[in-house]
Amino acid sequence: MNKPYLILQKENVGSFRSELGEDIVINHIVGYTISTLAENGQIDSIIVDAEDGFSQLGKMREFVSLDLGIDRRNLFQYVMDGFSGKLERNLSSLADWVRHRRPEVTLVAIPSAMKRGQLKGLILSPYDGAKCYLRFAQGEYAKPHRDFIYNVTYESISYAHLVWGAKNIGLTHFSRNKFKNYYHPDVTSCQIEAIMHFCNQQSGVESITFIDDSEGNMPLKIINEFHRSKLAGSHRPIRKEIISFWGIDFVDLDWNAASP
Repeated sequence: MNKPYLILQKENVGSFRSELGEDIVINHIVGYTISTLAENGQIDSIIVDAEDGFSQLGKMREFVSLDLGIDRRNLFQYVMDGFSGKLERNLSSLADWVRHRRPEVTLVAIPSAMKRGQLKGLILSPYDGAKCYLRFAQGEYAKPHRDFIYNVTYESISYAHLVWGAKNIGLTHFSRNKFKNYYHPDVTSCQIEAIMHFCNQQSGVESITFIDDSEGNMPLKIINEFHRSKLAGSHRPIRKEIISFWGIDFVDLDWNAASP
């Protein structure tokens, strides 16, 4: 028997009909824990910006580590080693690598190793606070780089659905400024556009849930604006290279090169 979905207020649930004739539910959830969403069947995978510490990843780290069967950082050993930059197979080390040390745009796709886990996997995504974003940024107060936000969102959803068979995907806002209770609408617009493009081309996604810690994001308002303006456009395939290590896929993205 399917698990019950959370009962959400009407203003927090929307949908759009894809060009394939499927209705995809768009949820906006504020303040729920990842464990609650997973255990209630709201999400079966998570795409999260790779900001650790006092962040959404930091808050979910204990649950997803246990649910996916991946280690957490041994904090004592990490301090004793002088905050080593050596890449290790744990969430904090992988997140630090994506955020601080990787100059290329790379997704880290961590599949579940647990037969009875709630989640199929977690994808650590670069965002506008990552080292790899610096070459795209055009000043502190410039608009978010559209191609960056769009492509990391599109390829993360594509991987979760096509590789893991995920149908109910949780997604965070790819901005370092969301802790200020402000969510840049251009980031959300790029994410919405990526979702619509993917679902117009691939069937089977049932829902996308925007997961936020505070008010301020407006994904449902933005998707309604896309409907009214009919400016969804079309997707341009990009080049991807996947390297597997520790049972984890490292997906390099390059939209400046023609796709194979």
